[in-house]
Amino acid sequence: MNSKTMRRPQKKSELTRQRILNAALRLFNDRGTAAVSTNHIAAAAGISPGNLYYHFRDKDDIIRALHARYAAAYEDRWEPGPDPGGNLARLGENLAAGMALAFQYRFFEREILALLRADPQLRAAYRAFYQRRLAQWVAFGERLAAQGVLRPPGPPRTLRDLAVAIWLIAESWIPFLDLTGDPADRRQMARGADLVLVALEPYLTATGRGAVQAVTAALGGPSDAKEEP
Repeated sequence: MNSKTMRRPQKKSELTRQRILNAALRLFNDRGTAAVSTNHIAAAAGISPGNLYYHFRDKDDIIRALHARYAAAYEDRWEPGPDPGGNLARLGENLAAGMALAFQYRFFEREILALLRADPQLRAAYRAFYQRRLAQWVAFGERLAAQGVLRPPGPPRTLRDLAVAIWLIAESWIPFLDLTGDPADRRQMARGADLVLVALEPYLTATGRGAVQAVTAALGGPSDAKEEP
């Protein structure tokens, strides 16, 4: 058997795996994880339960795989460049993309505490993801401070404290919409990104404030994070 022939089953297997994940994501977003079984997911994916179990051991395994895909979508977004204005524009683009991803995987945002408490393996993956993202945000903020567009918080507070505050705003927006608004309305995601800027704006220098219009424009523009099929 040549390598081309061997790749065909592998490609088909990966396509089936992604079909299962996409079906699970739609169902979890619509109904919540507790109301969805592996049989529901198999039916939505158009496969047999046995075929699903070939790819995933159980529902928890599917949730972990979705979280890994969610986390991977955030990678390589926070590498700062030499231009301060470009970095502020990138900040806006990343906030918009991050909120679009949060909407795309909104069941995580709504259920994250319960999911992490129920699954130590998922909790470990989430903590690693959080630490990695936070380090990227702090490094990005340090570059903005070095470029004269961001003023770090005064002691004893640090850029890391500011990054944690921003994380809490971003992570809490969809659960907040569940209580006060319409979490199914994609248009409300831009408001969450704008609240991040509300927290960040007092720390911008005059130079930074001059470039904030570019950030705001980026928040209102199209995001590169698309809804899964």
